[in-house]
Amino acid sequence: MLDMIAGRDAPLAAGSNGMGRLLADLDTHQCRFPLRGEGVATRFCAAQVSESEWLPGAPGRCYCRFHRRLTEGRGTEVERGAPRVLERLA
Repeated sequence: MLDMIAGRDAPLAAGSNGMGRLLADLDTHQCRFPLRGEGVATRFCAAQVSESEWLPGAPGRCYCRFHRRLTEGRGTEVERGAPRVLERLA
């Protein structure tokens, strides 16, 4: 898991390009799960996402089903820390 977070050996979905694609090269409805790289050099999964599952703006809804299930419930470090911040503010 730590390798995946660091951008090494990210798990690949069926139908994704093993090398990934740059954001500028993605078509609409292609998975935006980051596989490797940083900044503009980041490569994304690019597996097709069905129109019914494509909901930009909702967490994980620009990911293919494989990557969405992989990340469900985890959130970002900031999101996981939010309950502690809210407790201190109360």
